[in-house]
This record gives sequence, C-alpha cells and structure tokens, in this order.
Amino acid sequence: MKIRNIIGSILLLLLIAGCAPKTEQDLFYEVQKKLNKMESYSCQIEITSIGNKTPRTYKMQQWFEKPNKYKLEVTDPESLKGKITISNGNKAWIYHPEIEQVWEMKDFASSEEKNMFLGYFIKNCLNSENVDMIMKNLENEKYLVLDTDIPGNYVYFHKERLWVHVDSMKPYLLQVFDTKGEKRIEVKYNTFEYNPKLGNDFFQLTQSH
Repeated sequence: MKIRNIIGSILLLLLIAGCAPKTEQDLFYEVQKKLNKMESYSCQIEITSIGNKTPRTYKMQQWFEKPNKYKLEVTDPESLKGKITISNGNKAWIYHPEIEQVWEMKDFASSEEKNMFLGYFIKNCLNSENVDMIMKNLENEKYLVLDTDIPGNYVYFHKERLWVHVDSMKPYLLQVFDTKGEKRIEVKYNTFEYNPKLGNDFFQLTQSH
C-alpha cells in the first residue's frame, strides 16, 4: 500500500473516532472535571420547598467560593426580599431586613439547610462510593443526572440528584429526596456562571446590615 493511502486511512479512522458519540462515562468525566475545577460560582435560582403543606417557592441569588464560603440573598417573595445568609462553612449569619437584625447559626456545617448548595453536592460526590449516573432527556434537551447519598442519616434529606446540561456543562436542577424517595427540595438554576471574580470582603455583612 502506498504511503499516501496509509496516511489517508489513518486520517479517516481519526475522523470517524472523533465523530463517535461520547459515552455516559466520557460525559461523566467531563462534568466531574468541570465541577472539580470550579473555584467559585454565581447563579439565580428558584428554590421550591415541598413539605406536608402547600409547596413554597423562593427566588434567590447565590454565590459560592472554595472551600466553603456561601452567600444567599432572597429576591422574592417581597416579604423576604433582602434577607441575606452568609456562611464560612462552620457558622452562618442571617440578616433580616424587616427587623434589621443579624442572627448567628453556630453549627451550620451540621444543618440540613446546607444541602441546597451545589458545593455540598460536589463534596458529597467526591466523598461517596455510591454515585449513580444516567442520561435523561427533558423538553428535548439532554442531561447527565447524578445521584448520591447525603451523609448524616437525615429523614428528610437522604439523597441528592443533580441535572447537568450536556451541551453547556451547567447545572440545571438540584433535587433533594427523603428516605421514602419523596422530593423535598428542588433548586432550579435560571442562570449559572463559573468562576466569577468576587472581592475579599464579598462574604461579609456590610456595616449597613
């Protein structure tokens, strides 16, 4: 076979291999790599809390910075607008604009509320030996869905499920389930930005608060 034909055959094989669809394992690796390299994020979210009564939905802005800094600000409903929660991973400070007071939560690391943050889901995935993944289609869009256990044996916060959009590699939904498999919390990411630049004092309550 002539060298030109050999080179042509090799190029054709590489082209075919390059056009081959990615496997679920390939996508899982890419998503894992993207999330692991994330140093910070900002997003606009809708959180729906599903209890024994009527589900309640809140709109919020959320920020995160490694290793464990969080900031959450309520934008809707109007009665809670401006409520801010800031955490350093161990403690949390909650500012209530209506009464203009700050309440301190000393053991935030052991609270159930932390499970609404994407950073804790990533931590759980890295520390868990039981992470399930599957490809799902929703409204003509393709998602990689990751399931993992929540440590701590909480009744209402037992498992987490993260939906990641395959094309954008951005989170779409974060769901929390109880021990019966009933959905308790759903976090929908309306916008999501990887690695925004946040100032040194961003995760501090200002003097005006």
